[in-house]
Amino acid sequence: MRLLVLGGTHFLGRHVVSVALDRGHEVATFTRGVSGPPPAGAQALTGDRDDPAALSTALDGWRPELVVDTSCQ
Repeated sequence: MRLLVLGGTHFLGRHVVSVALDRGHEVATFTRGVSGPPPAGAQALTGDRDDPAALSTALDGWRPELVVDTSCQ
């Protein structure tokens, strides 16, 4: 499965990414790039979620099958 995790480098998101990678899924993270890199094996996409165009630009045609957002904001 192609999984996109919004965040994914810190707190709960990092664990979601690690478990998904361990299970053989293709994982990308979407972050501002300030909390460090995602776990090894995940594709790092960078952008600000408050910018309406940032996610589609970062995806550049890559289409996730599932999106996980663990943010509490």
